[in-house]
Amino acid sequence: MKQTFNLSKSTLIFYSLIAPFIIGGSFYNLVYGLILGQSSNVRIGAWSLLGFVALPLMLIATYLRNKCVITEQYVRIYKKEFARSEYDFVITERFLAVKDRPLFSILRKIFHTLIITGKTTGEVVFEKDLETSIVYAKKSDQLCLLKKASSASINSNYELSR
Repeated sequence: MKQTFNLSKSTLIFYSLIAPFIIGGSFYNLVYGLILGQSSNVRIGAWSLLGFVALPLMLIATYLRNKCVITEQYVRIYKKEFARSEYDFVITERFLAVKDRPLFSILRKIFHTLIITGKTTGEVVFEKDLETSIVYAKKSDQLCLLKKASSASINSNYELSR
């Protein structure tokens, strides 16, 4: 079974919400301001002239660099593959106080972190905050991709297994 998700979902949502305005404004500034000369204000800069090209490219690059594919043999993040036989995969769940929460996730209390460690060395190879909810973690648990490892501590851990 194969599951694909993005590690930076809220970043993509934020940029995709402001993208139409930046794209429209930069296209308007390029056509009416610079080419036709009909606007009294002409802004010259990367976002004001080429925002309709730069922002979609940034959205695509953000999606591709944070794409995570989980299969029974490996976990692939961007171009890097982590074989299940060589690495341990743990998703930790932690509670954050209101003052420590990100601005766009102020109402969420529980945050998840994906930690990949080498089995032989125990060295942390990859650590990234996941922008997922407990509903997604439970859904993944039902798909046999996340197995509850321990709930004895305050932070409960989920271990990726078959």
